[in-house]
Amino acid sequence: MKRFEITVPSVNSVHYTKSITAVVMIPDTVTDKTSFALFTHGWGGNRFQHIDKMEASCESEKRICVSAEYRMSGYDFDPVTGWGAYIPYDASFMQLFDVLNCLRYVYQLYPACDRSRTVHYGGSQGGWMALLSAIYAPNTFAAVYASSPLTRLTEQEIGWAGRSFDDRELACRNVLEHAELINTPLFLEHGTGDTTVPHYEHTEKLVARLAALGKEHKVVYYPGGGHDLQPAISKLEAFEKMRSGFFSTPALSVTDDFTAGRVVKIPCGDWELVVDWSKPGESLELFHWEKLC
Repeated sequence: MKRFEITVPSVNSVHYTKSITAVVMIPDTVTDKTSFALFTHGWGGNRFQHIDKMEASCESEKRICVSAEYRMSGYDFDPVTGWGAYIPYDASFMQLFDVLNCLRYVYQLYPACDRSRTVHYGGSQGGWMALLSAIYAPNTFAAVYASSPLTRLTEQEIGWAGRSFDDRELACRNVLEHAELINTPLFLEHGTGDTTVPHYEHTEKLVARLAALGKEHKVVYYPGGGHDLQPAISKLEAFEKMRSGFFSTPALSVTDDFTAGRVVKIPCGDWELVVDWSKPGESLELFHWEKLC
């Protein structure tokens, strides 16, 4: 396999003008049957956090693996250690666009490859963003895998972010509220001993919501496992157990949202978030808010 890094422009403003860096791993042979896998790191992490799972997937699953280091985390925060996060913190909104824009850019690098089997894996905040990606780009991923994920902002995470959020900001980050928009199979795992992101506050509530909606999902709980699933099991071992089902989900039967340039509308109380995937990743017109009443 080959490995390199790219720098990608993402939607920015006067408050953030940096480009986003991603690590990309490709199989030795790339054909029109080669597909993609997106890996998203957690709060304060960096683009190398899931490199072991990328290495486990690249050749064996014939996937072009991408991991974007979204704004306000990792080496963006600390260029020496690569760990930590800025406060106030974005908490999975602009950061989600960073991640998805990196995938869009890699799609352009390999236009002949198979986008219909693209999958998204993430842990912790990365799992939250993987779940949100199935809402913001509902016809793009053949499967989403969230390990120890957040599902929304609770008082705890609002405290971590060091800022306030109005109702629409909370709504646009809430997976439970928008679970009906999810079209892709979900693979979930969580340790029952997780004190950082309690399973009963996040994964259990999401599973109940998915079951009520009749959404396809698989969940594995690891008794006594912490946020990293240990001592019950390691993240890599858990990934290996879930990997076969995750990568063998059926291909999408529709063109992905980015290629089709779809407009995705997400209701958020009195407001509607409108995402226009026909716009370039760096465009300030990529999303906007519309007042409903």
